[in-house]
Amino acid sequence: MAMLMGPHTALGNIPRSIEYNVEWVTGLLRHARDHGLTRVEATEAGVASWTDHVKALGVGLLSNEVDSWMTGINRNVEGKQTRIIARYSGSAPAYRARCDEVAANGYRELALA
Repeated sequence: MAMLMGPHTALGNIPRSIEYNVEWVTGLLRHARDHGLTRVEATEAGVASWTDHVKALGVGLLSNEVDSWMTGINRNVEGKQTRIIARYSGSAPAYRARCDEVAANGYRELALA
């Protein structure tokens, strides 16, 4: 299963964003099928790299300083007081360029088997 929209994906016009994500995942599945692969999983290094990228884009943005479910601070829920950056704050073209780069480089951020 793949999450097409959620944390760390480009914000904006959701139908347009999800359309790109569906096309990207379809390309990944096609790549897996064409190479006889049956398993796709993010590598720890790939997850760390993307998370670091998302965090770097959010530095200094007021939207990441507000206490809300999007920043992990929910005072009315015990244990939910650790600030996180769960949103991709870059542009949609930059998001697509990074994802396209992953595909063009043979999905090295993923463990394919």
